[in-house]
Amino acid sequence: MKILALVGTNANFSYNRILLKFMKKHFKQMADIEIYEISKLPAFSVDVPLEEQTEVWKLKQKVKAADGVVFSTPEYDHGIPAALKSATEWLSYHTEVLKHKPVMVVGVSYGRQASARSQVQMRQILISPDCDANLLPGNEVLIGGASRVFSKDGRLINENMRDNLEKCFTSFIQYIQVFKNVDEEEVQMPIKRPKISDAYINFPTGRLSLKEVQQIFSTIPFEIDLVDSSDRFAWYSDKPNREHVRSVASLNEPITECHPPKAVPIVTKIINSFRDGEKDVVTRPLWMNGHRSLIQYYALRDIDGHYLGTIEFTGSVEYILNLFENGAWDNKPDATTGASKHDDADEAASETVDASTGASETGADNTANASAGDETPAQADDSDATSAASESGSVDADDESADATTGASEN
Repeated sequence: MKILALVGTNANFSYNRILLKFMKKHFKQMADIEIYEISKLPAFSVDVPLEEQTEVWKLKQKVKAADGVVFSTPEYDHGIPAALKSATEWLSYHTEVLKHKPVMVVGVSYGRQASARSQVQMRQILISPDCDANLLPGNEVLIGGASRVFSKDGRLINENMRDNLEKCFTSFIQYIQVFKNVDEEEVQMPIKRPKISDAYINFPTGRLSLKEVQQIFSTIPFEIDLVDSSDRFAWYSDKPNREHVRSVASLNEPITECHPPKAVPIVTKIINSFRDGEKDVVTRPLWMNGHRSLIQYYALRDIDGHYLGTIEFTGSVEYILNLFENGAWDNKPDATTGASKHDDADEAASETVDASTGASETGADNTANASAGDETPAQADDSDATSAASESGSVDADDESADATTGASEN
């Protein structure tokens, strides 16, 4: 269970920070608690430039990845600190990261009433339409007399308060599990198998069941992601060990929300070039996770040429490059398809042939396609944009290499 815990103040010293550190250690068998300092965030303003919102974007990703969020608040003037209100604004303005997210409120203060008033305010904010979080009802953690109930090494030594904290946090874990089980049922159904398992799709070139389609996407040696025509992250292939880790929590997010802010202009430029019909493909060779990979972005269009979205293919090319470096293509390739079409039955029988294409698996003479057979490097660079050829000029040469669906820099 992953829990994100927000220190609700930007003060250098805070008993609320001490409380969260105690919870992280005390409940380590129940949950993995990550403590986040809201002092990292810029003050909320709709006019903050996008390039200055990287830390805001990182916080949103942490909230999305967490099973639940704990807000720890002190009490200033019968209310929550301005820094905490600012952080909450970032998590609710033009974003839905808190929508239906299980949340819990705790608080420490010096007075006898602890942070009762600020917690009431925090609860009202979290159930507001803009946040729409699933707030744990009841289970109030009100720790007063802060200087007397914590030991010098940060332990909560008041037995009654500790017992109440344990009861409330256990309730929170159970509360999360209720929503987690429901969500997993809804999510796993379409991911693990099609909703209509016995349905078929009739293509011009044959028929596939939905189950076969699903497993094809999971088996092919590259991963696929789709941004739809409204610039929202719409779908990704359920492939093991993906280069780009995806989450169903990001589905239907606009590209401005699911990308690091610095990458948004790059991604927008690629997608706009597809929408405007200027380009059909952009190719990016990158180093990813310690190996060489290739990302290719294609404009997805219907048979009438109308823009349907941007589709991204990502895969490691180490295996192909190793074949090349080991001389797999040293011999001149067949100028046609590589598949034998002669009547030399004895010669054909002596070769190991792929069952579906007839392509030879033993000779380097039968490994290249017709269009690539005698191309020079200069010809390859000038290939048509609708093919899988290099499009190094598709975006500015000094642009960052960015994933079209996440925008994460891969340099």
